[in-house]
Amino acid sequence: MNVSGIPSEASAILVGTGWVIAGYLLGSIPIAWLLTKWVTGKDLRLLGSGNVGVMNTAISTARWAGLLVFLTEFAKGVLAVAIPRAFDSSDFIIGLSVVAVVIGVRWPVWLGFKGGRANTAGMAAILLISWQAIVSMGVLWVLTRLLTKNSFKATRITFVIMPVMIGVLTRSVWFALTALALLIIYLTAQRPDSDDHLLLKDRWSSFWRFLTSPPRKG
Repeated sequence: MNVSGIPSEASAILVGTGWVIAGYLLGSIPIAWLLTKWVTGKDLRLLGSGNVGVMNTAISTARWAGLLVFLTEFAKGVLAVAIPRAFDSSDFIIGLSVVAVVIGVRWPVWLGFKGGRANTAGMAAILLISWQAIVSMGVLWVLTRLLTKNSFKATRITFVIMPVMIGVLTRSVWFALTALALLIIYLTAQRPDSDDHLLLKDRWSSFWRFLTSPPRKG
């Protein structure tokens, strides 16, 4: 894409900057926080794990609210890839868009730069980039979870291997670097003291019990 009257190098910088800004603003829309505030009148950052994301919304607000947040966060990741692709953008631009959306979810300006972990948005984007990578990561996570009996460790190991896996499957240096950037961002968010799955385990014996238990009163 070129901007008429502007040298190609400057045009590329303008286009890339535009995708970054648009991606960040899209990712920064705090759906989880807004929905929790509307339903409970409370600040999601002060509930449960403090994460402004899918699982904490489901645990601290309501399961239907968590599902709605999941769908909107998933849509952010899809749009981060689909919109640049509609303009025949390069892997580099698509990667910038994805990273910008994830940064927006993780550090939204509207909430004092305290947001969610952006797992859903990031994985949705990777799904469009390479569904084979998502399947491979899913298998790796399950196997690691069975071996370690710890979802936190399984998630960390899967994230660490993610850049190599995506680079091999897509044969794109830019997508491998995109995955590396996501890994760095995720490692800043994945901590045992704020892990939603550990919070869930403290309250319910299993994820299935969480899904099927009666709604909490109040």
